[in-house]
Amino acid sequence: MPSSDPEKSPPRLTRKWWAGLIGGLVMMAVWSLFNVLVDPTGEFGLSGRFVFNRVPPPAVIAAGTTGNNPAFFTRAIRETEGDVFLIGPSRTLRGFDTCDRPEVLRVAGSAWGLRDLGRVQDTILEGRRGSATLLIEVGAPTAERPEITNPAQAAISTALSPRTSMFSLQTVLHSLEGEEKRPATYAPCASLESAPPNWVEAERSVRYALGLLDMSPRSLAQGRSDLLDLADHADQVCRLTRTQHRLIFFTLPSSPAPSPFDAYDRIFQDNAVRIADDFARRTPGQGACAISYVNFADHPPGSPSQQTLWRDREYWSDYVHFSPELGAIALGALLGPPPASGA
Repeated sequence: MPSSDPEKSPPRLTRKWWAGLIGGLVMMAVWSLFNVLVDPTGEFGLSGRFVFNRVPPPAVIAAGTTGNNPAFFTRAIRETEGDVFLIGPSRTLRGFDTCDRPEVLRVAGSAWGLRDLGRVQDTILEGRRGSATLLIEVGAPTAERPEITNPAQAAISTALSPRTSMFSLQTVLHSLEGEEKRPATYAPCASLESAPPNWVEAERSVRYALGLLDMSPRSLAQGRSDLLDLADHADQVCRLTRTQHRLIFFTLPSSPAPSPFDAYDRIFQDNAVRIADDFARRTPGQGACAISYVNFADHPPGSPSQQTLWRDREYWSDYVHFSPELGAIALGALLGPPPASGA
């Protein structure tokens, strides 16, 4: 028997519903545009270009320098008056103090891999008119995992992030109300301080970290190939811009001696020899950058007396990170002595 109830018409979207949806989308777009223009993370290359984002507060700068996003250092790279850039992972961050070398800008981050180093390299080479010198510390590069998000997704996520909005508001308020004309620094020159070494805990930490790494021959071969790709891409930029930049890739000793990681040290040193062989066989051609590789892995930099310090645990904060005293020796070998104070 047919139902006597009238058929229910499907729900209709009213004008108010559409108006609310459109209004919400417009507000989201305006707020995202605000985050892009203020650019407290450096993701969009606009940081420091306007009066309202010229001077971020210290808290925003601290969050950027510890956030491990290479994009944050775009402004420091753009505004530096120096022409030497020291690039690398946490070893570079903890082991090099560049305060007595005003010509050197250190750009480093914890757990940075070749993808991050390549992003910094491209930012420097593609954004500079004059020639630059890049010192790039590499350890034992391995095959990297695929990116979780592509650059477009990362940019959208940053623009919509509530954390970005909070930093944007703080930056605007501090820039408009503060008396500073520019922030004190976007890339600190002092080395990251380390706690007094606890060698038992340091050994446990390194064993855990090594357990997460793929140190297989195949992975190391892929890492060496990716490193050569960085050099090849730099050559392409030099040809396109007709500017001969100088790039020095270098590897420093992996750990002090004696070390409980002798097997890893041997793999590290053998891989550095293979990297040196790969770079020696490169044929970049005309118009390329001046690119070289220096292997300090089994022959530390410095005088004979300084070389012995690289094996002394007193000059290491753990089994991975060397002290700024050793970093100064390495910089001296790569660049020569620092300029005399007052010169």
